[in-house]
Amino acid sequence: MSFELDRTLLDFSSKMAEPFCTVWELCCYRLVAPLDPEKFENCTTRTREIAVRVFIGLGAVLGVFLLCAFPVPMLFRVVALGIGVKLLRAIGFALQKGGFTHVRGEAPEKTLNYSMKVMSWNICGVGGGLSLDHGGVVHWRSRVGALIEKVKKEEPDVLLLQEVYDTALGEALIDGLKKDYAHFFIHLGPNVMGSIGGCMILSKCAVRDFSHTSFTNNHWTLNRGFETLELKASPQDIWPSVRIIGTHLIHGDTSDAKNNRMEQVAQIVDSLRETMPTILAGDLNIERDGEGKQLLEPFCHAYKGHEPTCTNELTAKWSSKERGVREETIDYISLFKKGGAYVRFEDCHLVKAFDESYNTKTALSDHHGLSVVVKGF
Repeated sequence: MSFELDRTLLDFSSKMAEPFCTVWELCCYRLVAPLDPEKFENCTTRTREIAVRVFIGLGAVLGVFLLCAFPVPMLFRVVALGIGVKLLRAIGFALQKGGFTHVRGEAPEKTLNYSMKVMSWNICGVGGGLSLDHGGVVHWRSRVGALIEKVKKEEPDVLLLQEVYDTALGEALIDGLKKDYAHFFIHLGPNVMGSIGGCMILSKCAVRDFSHTSFTNNHWTLNRGFETLELKASPQDIWPSVRIIGTHLIHGDTSDAKNNRMEQVAQIVDSLRETMPTILAGDLNIERDGEGKQLLEPFCHAYKGHEPTCTNELTAKWSSKERGVREETIDYISLFKKGGAYVRFEDCHLVKAFDESYNTKTALSDHHGLSVVVKGF
C-alpha cells in the first residue's frame, strides 16, 4: 500500500500537534469532568480519580513555572512547534489532488451483481477532549477497536463516515480495515487554519471517479462539503453504474443554520447533472419528520423507523444544563428520485452505537450507524 507524500506530511503535522491536544484535553476537560466513576474516562473510584486530577494539576503548575522561569526558550519552542504544524499541514494540502487524499487498500476490487451494502455513520472522531461535550463519549482511541469490529461485522461495500477530524483516527481506521477495502478517501476538504470537513469514504468496489466539492457557504473555520463517488459494477467496466454522495451538513437550530442547510442541499442537487442512480448518505442535521419533509423532497429515504438515529442524552451527562431536543432522526441513506426508478432498498437497519442506559464509557458514538442493501442499479 503506497504512502503518498501529502498523507505523510498531514500525518506528521498531526503528530506534532498531539502535545497541544493532550494538554488541552487534560486541563480543560479531564479536570472539570463530572466526578463520577461511572461516567466518561474517570477512574473506577473517586479516590483514584481525584489523585489523577491532582497529578494533572501539579503538571500544569510545573508548566507555568517553567514558562515563567524560562519564558524566551519555552515560548520559542511552543511557537516553533505551532508554526511547524501549520506549515506541514499547508504543504500537505497543497500536494493533494482535487482536495482529498486517496489511499489504496490491500483488498481486491469487488464485482457487484446489481446489489451492494451501504453504511453511513457519524463516529464523533474528534480529539482534544471535544468528544466529551460534543458527543458525550470517550476519546476515539478507547472506541476505535470496537468501531472497526462493528464495521467488519456489518461488511458494507461502501462505508461513509462523518466526524473523522483527527488524522490519527483516519490512519487507525485504514490500518484496521486495509485488508477489507480497496479504496480509502481521507482529508476531505482541505483547511490549513481551521477544520477539514471530517468525512471519510471507504469502498470495496471499483471507482470510476471521486471528487470533493466544498460548500459555498462555509465559514473559514470548517470546510464541509460533499463527496461524489461513482462506482463501476466490475473493475473491467468503463462507465459507472451508481453514484454515492456522502456529506455532513452544517449543524445548528438558528434560522441562519437552517438557511445554510437549505443552500447546501440545493448545491448537492444542482450538481447532479448526469442521470444515474444516486444515493445520498450522511449526517444531514435535518430532522426527518420536521424540517426534512420539505427540504429533502427530491429524495426517498431508506430508514423509515421510529427509533431516533442520534441522541443528546450522552452529552447531557456532561453538563447538567437542560438540552432542548434529546432524540433526533438526522442520519440518512436516501435515493435521489430522478434516475432511480428501478432502485430499491432492502434490510435497512440501525447499527447500534449506544443502548437505553446511555453509558458514556461504553457508547461508541452519539449516532447510530445506518446500513442498507441497495438493489436494482
